[in-house]
Amino acid sequence: MVYKLNVEQRDKAGKSISKKLRKNGMIPAVVYGHGDEAIKLAVNEKEFNKLLEKIKGHSPIIDLQINDRPAIKAIIKTIQREPISKKFLSIDFQLIHAKEKITVDVPVVLKGTAIGIKQGGILDFPLRSIPIRCTVDNIPEHIEVDITNLKMGHSIHVADIKIVGIEFMLSPDVPIVSILTPKKVEVTAAVTEEIKEPEVITEKKKEEVAEEGESSGKKKPSAESETKK
Repeated sequence: MVYKLNVEQRDKAGKSISKKLRKNGMIPAVVYGHGDEAIKLAVNEKEFNKLLEKIKGHSPIIDLQINDRPAIKAIIKTIQREPISKKFLSIDFQLIHAKEKITVDVPVVLKGTAIGIKQGGILDFPLRSIPIRCTVDNIPEHIEVDITNLKMGHSIHVADIKIVGIEFMLSPDVPIVSILTPKKVEVTAAVTEEIKEPEVITEKKKEEVAEEGESSGKKKPSAESETKK
């Protein structure tokens, strides 16, 4: 699908010019390419927001319409935003030629419901996009990964994706999606034993014990008799 964006060329640059553009609802931008002179642009903020909504989940080629000139093909390379308000600060477009190989991030789209999920597994999807290198005519809008037969404890790696004309820029053993085995939570009943603390016999307690012995007719043994065998 072709996405179009009308932009204006500007001659001046600088902080004051960029500030003025943003105040008037425009975003400072530039389009550059290998061996091509960079072109300074101004992009309507509302139109750019609409474009971002349209291309969400895709890796599109954009036709930049600069004033009355023929449209040029480009990709969005970087978008800078204000950290707190998230308002656009600037946009960098990269000009692309038909036979030139470029590196671009392509979104990953999962297809199907994994067997492992039906068995109680947990979906782990860490790689939402994959950097690839290819010519413009080979750039896919997204990379589809079928997880229907993915079992619990198994993963799909970059090496498992086969697309002609595309070079993946990640290690082949990097996992794209996995089905994790949930940890077993063993609930054991807590057995509490009431342990009675041994009674400490104090000097006062000894006297009470001795008195009880005398009242029952038993004589308290002398210190000498306690040591004799």
